[in-house]
Amino acid sequence: MEIVFILIYGSLLGLIAPYLLSGRENFGVLLAPALSLVFGFAVWSILTWCGLSYNDYWIWTVTLLGMPIVMIFGVRFIRAQRLNSETKKA
Repeated sequence: MEIVFILIYGSLLGLIAPYLLSGRENFGVLLAPALSLVFGFAVWSILTWCGLSYNDYWIWTVTLLGMPIVMIFGVRFIRAQRLNSETKKA
């Protein structure tokens, strides 16, 4: 059930990503929510395997604060790489 909250949170991050991030024409609409959801699921699974319970403060904090951070920096990195490759072709 808790994974559903991660899915909803990642979807909401994807909805607000175009307003947070500039250069929308350089990345796809689904890139931002995909990055945040993959990070959220991976971190949640790893922390669960490490022994943290679903009621633990740290599993929620790391996941919910890490998802937007990874989304923002991931999209910026991918956008920069794409712009860099496009300028080399021209």
